[in-house]
Order: sequence, then structure tokens, then C-alpha cells
Amino acid sequence: MDDSLFLLQIFMAFLLMIKIVSCQQSDFVDKRCDPTSNYTKNDAFSKNLKTLLNNMFDQTPKQDGFSKATFGPVYGLALCRGDVSSDYCDFCLYDARCKITQRCYNHTAIVWYDYCMMKYSDQKFFGEIDNENKALWYNVDNATDPIGFNKTVRELLGGLTTKAAKTSKLYAKGHKFAVGENATVYAMVQCTSDLSGKTCKKCLVEAIHELPGFTAETSTVGSRYIGGSCMARFETYKFLED
Repeated sequence: MDDSLFLLQIFMAFLLMIKIVSCQQSDFVDKRCDPTSNYTKNDAFSKNLKTLLNNMFDQTPKQDGFSKATFGPVYGLALCRGDVSSDYCDFCLYDARCKITQRCYNHTAIVWYDYCMMKYSDQKFFGEIDNENKALWYNVDNATDPIGFNKTVRELLGGLTTKAAKTSKLYAKGHKFAVGENATVYAMVQCTSDLSGKTCKKCLVEAIHELPGFTAETSTVGSRYIGGSCMARFETYKFLED
């Protein structure tokens, strides 16, 4: 191989690594740490937690973007957004595994990213809706046709909720044109795969009801709910991977 071509390939790979790391670092969204109980470095809980997080980091990209595990008294799960590749799932969880231990020294914690989430607790939570851990955001711009826009969004999210509850990944995405707003609405919903389809649907219905800036009288052009068991989001721009 020509030396100049080889060097160019190395340089391009380096640029790609910079892009990946930058995206990975800016991908962090929020966290919740339960302050009621803490662990200390190198205690039994800490060692079990490290094993748990390493296992989920390793297994989640291989298991269609979801894994759950138990080590000693520590329960955990990891989820990657349904549209992302296994590579981006891996990149996201690598950072999540670091941040959840750097920013939380508690027996229960969760971190959210655009592409993934990671959660652990000293209490078993598999199969149950987590109503405690959640974060909400909305776009400050309001729709010019709130009634028509609301109708479009509710129809879209309602259809996606029904669809997601019937899929193995408990995930669905879609889009719908809002005529009065002259804009396409893009949306996604997803549950953690420890839930049943019925429980997932219940979680999403409650999540959509809590979407901020989204009432009968007014509507933001974008809103987002992320929780410990499910998430819902809509925007008037593409935010999902193809």
C-alpha cells in the first residue's frame, strides 16, 4: 500500500475517533442518584456493582440493545435506543458505565443518554414501572396551530404506543405530517425489555400524559419524557438514526 494512502487512512480513522468521543461525551442527558444510602470504594456492594456494570456493557450490544443482570444484592439493566447500531450502543454504554460510578455513590442510580440508559439498584425492580426516576424537557417554541398539532402528535404517539407494545424490542418510531403547522412530526417510544407488552403500554400512556408543554390549549413543537422504564419523544426535525 502507498505510504501516503496509509497515512491518510490513519488520519481519517483518528478524525472518526474524535467525532465518536465528542458525540459520546455530549450525549449525556441526565442522572438520578438516590441519596438515602451510599456505598464505599472496595466494599462488597462496590465490587458486585463493578461486575454488574461490566457484564451489561459487554452483553447489551450483543443482545439487541437490552440486558439485565443480578450480582449479589445488585440488580441492573441497560438499554440502547431502538434505532442505534451496536457500535453506537457500545460507545454510549462505555461512557454510561463510567459516569454512573463517577457521579453516583449510591445503592440506586440511573443515567440517561440520547442513545442509551443504565440503571442499578439494591432492590429488585424487574418487570415493574419505575415512576420515581424521570426527566422532562420541551422546546420553548409553541405550535402556531396548537389544536391541530396536538391532534397529530397524539394520534402519532398513540399509534406508536400500540405498535411498540406488540414488538419484541418494545420500540417504535414514525412520523406524521401536521397540516396546520406545515411540518412533519417525528416521534419514538420505547420501554425497557423487562416489561411485558401490557405493562409497557401502561408506562407509555402515563409518559405521554406527562409530556411537558403539551396541553389542550397550547403545544410545544417538541417534547421529551425519559424514565426508568420507558421514554417518549416528538420533534419537528429528524433526531433518529435512519
